[in-house]
Amino acid sequence: MPANKVWVRVCSLADLPEDRAVNVHINNQRLVIARCGDQAHIVQGYCTHMLYALKDSAVKDCMITCKLHGSQFDLQDGSVQSWVTPMTEEIRTRKALRTYPTEVRDGVIYVAWNAESAEKVRVRL
Repeated sequence: MPANKVWVRVCSLADLPEDRAVNVHINNQRLVIARCGDQAHIVQGYCTHMLYALKDSAVKDCMITCKLHGSQFDLQDGSVQSWVTPMTEEIRTRKALRTYPTEVRDGVIYVAWNAESAEKVRVRL
């Protein structure tokens, strides 16, 4: 039977720093979560340039900057905004970060996850 998308509680928005990405493990998948004002975004946990961990990467104006070579990504759609070599449209789309649908409700962050029920999803910061 195929899994459905369910909304799973991640953490309180107030638990996140405003200037850096934080690891979040969802069903043992390492991702990062970052705050953008009153919103939050969850993206894959590694830079697409050299698979460097994005944990503790700087976040400013909804952009995350990889600490290794300075590649920048828009947290809202994962698109590449700055790259270590000259930017091309192929790099912008092919090297985009994978994003996960998130919502903030009453100060609590939720992620849409493929599962039979929210109770079957394990989340750990």
